Amino acid sequence: MIQTAEKIIESVRALPKIEREKFFNWAEEEKKRISAENEVKKASLKDEQNKLQLAMKWIDENRQKYLGEWVCLDGNKLVAHGTDAVKLYREAREKGIIVPFVEHLVEENKPYGGGIEACL
Repeated sequence: MIQTAEKIIESVRALPKIEREKFFNWAEEEKKRISAENEVKKASLKDEQNKLQLAMKWIDENRQKYLGEWVCLDGNKLVAHGTDAVKLYREAREKGIIVPFVEHLVEENKPYGGGIEACL
């Protein structure tokens, strides 16, 4: 049976005062729990964004050393490198890295600037 918020509110209003208080206490605790979960998710996302930025910086600084290879990074730490991306990913997961960053390092493309110089 699917309840709508309106039906639940109506049911809560019909409860005796002591039962409504129990419900409101439960609702307040549930709200705190959900808020805490959201904060953990935000912190985790922030950590992952930071790791991505560190990984991109590492790639900029080390691209030439590993050109043509796959690298697996955890932030700015090289976990593994080689020719088999799947193997690197599995190796990182076995080491406990939840979200391994795996990238194939190729010659960096220069951005297209347009203009007459692009035609020369």
